[in-house]
Amino acid sequence: MAYNPEAWTKSSNELVISLCDSESKSSFKPLMTYPIFGEAEQIFGYKDLKIDLAFDAITFKPFVKVKYAEKLNDEVEDVQEKLLEFLPENDTVVDDEIKWVDSFSAEQENLPNYDGIFEKIDEYTSKKEDFVVYKTNFRNEYAVKLLKRLQIFVLFFIEAGSYIDTSDLKWELFLVVKKSDNKIIGFTTTYTYFKFDNAKDFDSNTEIATRNKISQFIILPIYQNGNHGSHLYQAIVNHWLRDPLVKEITVEDPNEKFDDLRYRQDFKRLFNEGFVSKLPENVKSINRDWFVENASNHKIEINQFKKLIEIAYVFLKNTKAARLLIKKRLYEKNKDGLDDLDAAIKKDKLQTAYDNYHLEYSNLIKGLRLKDNFEDEPVAKKQKV
Repeated sequence: MAYNPEAWTKSSNELVISLCDSESKSSFKPLMTYPIFGEAEQIFGYKDLKIDLAFDAITFKPFVKVKYAEKLNDEVEDVQEKLLEFLPENDTVVDDEIKWVDSFSAEQENLPNYDGIFEKIDEYTSKKEDFVVYKTNFRNEYAVKLLKRLQIFVLFFIEAGSYIDTSDLKWELFLVVKKSDNKIIGFTTTYTYFKFDNAKDFDSNTEIATRNKISQFIILPIYQNGNHGSHLYQAIVNHWLRDPLVKEITVEDPNEKFDDLRYRQDFKRLFNEGFVSKLPENVKSINRDWFVENASNHKIEINQFKKLIEIAYVFLKNTKAARLLIKKRLYEKNKDGLDDLDAAIKKDKLQTAYDNYHLEYSNLIKGLRLKDNFEDEPVAKKQKV
């Protein structure tokens, strides 16, 4: 019989993830598995391989079951052991489903009162269900236990995601929980940096200002399309806006989907505060000092704030102002490369880039429905800002 490598090879992205409760099971697949199974995301050495990774939807107690029809030899990598390296040690049930159900059922009976051990920072309603956003830190032993169970989703759904060090107490955890049954909908990890402009400023302050960063941000796939991401992001931002020591809010390496969410939420905030309507019609007064002062007033990182102002002028249909600001930012960012080009080519490249951004911003604003401000325009492909 001819040897057929394809019969012994399986994509590791075919791993099945399930969230279970007493009545149902919802399953989905990861976006990526290379942090666990390697860059090729292929598992070799098994026929008819099936990997099931299940979690109780409330406690997130994990369960692993690996099945296959035949194993090539004893030299191939042990798939189960490889997966267990990334799950909480001595806390993951393997193969024995009855043991797993008994274990998480007992945990549910003794589930701590979240209102007693976590800080409630927001509540909201989506699709007639009530949700609570909680904040905690890793002095809380239950928060550490939860994160160890949840963190594998970072590897599955965040490009270049990695586990955090919970012994570093500048990390915090935010959770979205369904109020009726304590099911966890999503979570975010955040980090706090000290922020000061110079040593003299640092030495003269008894209360040190901070720069707070959203790091890992996940709404679990079965709960997406319910505006939970927007609610979670805004809950965190509002919480930090109320804290006088937090001077700047930023995000670590956002992907395009999160970038859009962030632009929408930050722009809506500026709009609702009346800031957009008060922008100067002539942008000659908008210099670096103006950007620094106003970005600081709104606790927005400076580069993010510049893009929001560009979006604002597109929203206001002040084409001249939008064009000047966008082209100026692009030129400053790419000055070395552009200065090597002929004047006509440089002008053409800046105009093409401006046209793309104007279209992208226009489509982003249309999704906000703040007011009927645009004619029908073609949908833009996402540009790298």
